[in-house]
Amino acid sequence: MIKNIVFDMGNVLLEYNPERYIKTVTTDEVAAGSVLEELFHSDEWRMLDAGAITEDEAVTRVCARIPQYAGIVEKALDNWHNDLTPIEGMPEIVSELKKRGYKIYLLSNTSMYFYNFKDRVDMFRLFDGFIISAKEKLVKPDILIFERLCARYHIKANECLFIDDLQTNIDSCEKAGLHGHLFLGEEDLHEYLQSIDILQKT
Repeated sequence: MIKNIVFDMGNVLLEYNPERYIKTVTTDEVAAGSVLEELFHSDEWRMLDAGAITEDEAVTRVCARIPQYAGIVEKALDNWHNDLTPIEGMPEIVSELKKRGYKIYLLSNTSMYFYNFKDRVDMFRLFDGFIISAKEKLVKPDILIFERLCARYHIKANECLFIDDLQTNIDSCEKAGLHGHLFLGEEDLHEYLQSIDILQKT
């Protein structure tokens, strides 16, 4: 029986679109393309998620490659979380799950910057716990991050449903003993949760 609902964050609960975001930082298309590639698609970004590097170190390394855009790099990294807006319908699903007595957890690959904006996201106040890759020094699809979730919050893997937008992460969670569902949008998720009697049919 499912007792715990575990959500990924980016493009499940909150929209994450660096291609759109970078255009709000600079109108220079060449600069935008360069910062997008050298920051958001970089090894440094993945290292931030892994907790292997600090934001200052990431900026220094990226700016060394594109010094002409140093100011844009710094601004982009300082403010990227401002573009994370709730996906339509997801706060309502989280609220309904909470009302029905489910424990709600977040398990996300993201940097320590998460703690700078967590309190600005209203639905996170309903969550019972957070597993953040940078803090745990574990990154999905590593099975150990799912085991860390269960150990940290004293929950059973087979009583957890994990929702993520990447199939590789769903495959990994299932190897760890959790149930998984690939996120294809709010409507699909709502229908799925109704089909397994987690949410009431309307």
